[in-house]
Amino acid sequence: FVWLNMAAEGGTDALPSQEPQLRPVDITPSGGWDTFYHWLCCVCVVTFDLELGQALETVLPADYALSDAEKANICYLAFPDSNSGCMGDTQYHFRIRSSGTGMGGTGVRHTRDHYGAPAVLLPDSGHYYGFVYFRQSKDADIKRGYFQKSVVLVSRLPYINLFTYLVQKIAPEYFSSGLPSLEAACYNMNQWPHPHPGEILQLPLLGFIVQLRVPMKTDKPTQAHLISI
Repeated sequence: FVWLNMAAEGGTDALPSQEPQLRPVDITPSGGWDTFYHWLCCVCVVTFDLELGQALETVLPADYALSDAEKANICYLAFPDSNSGCMGDTQYHFRIRSSGTGMGGTGVRHTRDHYGAPAVLLPDSGHYYGFVYFRQSKDADIKRGYFQKSVVLVSRLPYINLFTYLVQKIAPEYFSSGLPSLEAACYNMNQWPHPHPGEILQLPLLGFIVQLRVPMKTDKPTQAHLISI
């Protein structure tokens, strides 16, 4: 068992980057993505392009309505500020302002999910939270000499420890197995129960189970909030 605090943390606002070129991927399940949207808005893959710099390579689900400014901000923040010394894997999270309406959940339309939750864990309709897993390694087959890519989980929920843990599991599998593993993770999340506070939730993901309890505002300050693997 791993006991983690689900309290929200702050992040940083973003600066613009160049216009990304997307790789379209449509894996929409027959029932749509409604359950997925109760947790995440989308999953982004950001790579380094010699002409564009940091560029958005993939967004799942493909039809999630990020604005151009939001895409540029995610690209800008998907790599560490100074990545020349960041060999290997690096994790962190950020927060950016929303500049478009977006679609899907983890927003106002799913407020029933969060009855009884403390204010710091309510969806933030004015911001996105991004949870980054960045990998940099030497690669002689790449013109620049380095492989540089990030997986970013994007949500309106400030579940810092949960999503930090999830991207730590999802990103290495993606780097090893490619896009099908990312699609599989999205399908898994589309089967999850809604994030109701106070309930112990079983969340299957890529062959393991996360057991999560979202805290309630009536919890005692010393009460732990469970994420069990």
